[in-house]
Amino acid sequence: MITSRRALALASAAVAAASTLPAFAASYTKFEDAELAQLDAKVRADVEARISNGQTVRGVIETMLLNNISAKLQAQKVEAIDWEKSLAVVQLPGGELKSVPFDAKTLTVKT
Repeated sequence: MITSRRALALASAAVAAASTLPAFAASYTKFEDAELAQLDAKVRADVEARISNGQTVRGVIETMLLNNISAKLQAQKVEAIDWEKSLAVVQLPGGELKSVPFDAKTLTVKT
């Protein structure tokens, strides 16, 4: 009985100690770091907050960009992103491709 109490006390102490450790920062590839570095602080924080369950930085950025573009066009998919030119190529219903200018820091669509 004393042994089980001692084991329980040690286990409780280990859990308490582990819960006070700082959380590990997300680990990104150099490419993902470069993508995040182009965003303004608010958008970067939003992207990082949305990353979960194996999602990639690129996947979250594309989804956010597609949502912003879809608010103005009926885009179905981001086919390509040219960060230097701040252009996204999206697929419209019927398969047509369209080039859409956007602000690379905020991911907002320019019209």
